[in-house]
Amino acid sequence: MQIVYETLRGLGLTSKYQGYHQLAKAIMIALENDDLLLNVTKNIYPEVAKEMHTTPQSVERNIRTAIEVCWRQSGEEGFSRIAGCKVEKIPTNAEFIDMLAFYITNHNER
Repeated sequence: MQIVYETLRGLGLTSKYQGYHQLAKAIMIALENDDLLLNVTKNIYPEVAKEMHTTPQSVERNIRTAIEVCWRQSGEEGFSRIAGCKVEKIPTNAEFIDMLAFYITNHNER
């Protein structure tokens, strides 16, 4: 979990945002089973919501806000570094979770 938090902080997101912990949990779920990324709304948000005692809609909104914060802080360059390719626009929640899960998987193998 530490590498997830370090990666999020490297993109400029801090724990003052509710989406920080929710996004970290969503990434951990994706790392455990990447098939769940096929439908984030039905597979990941409810699980995060249950653990965080909130609603799936709140999780979706908080993660979206967290991604926007990361985008403002690190921009195309930070996202492109994580994605391993050029990122020219802000990714969707599912794209971002997938991007970070992929980065963390590859980062841990080095």
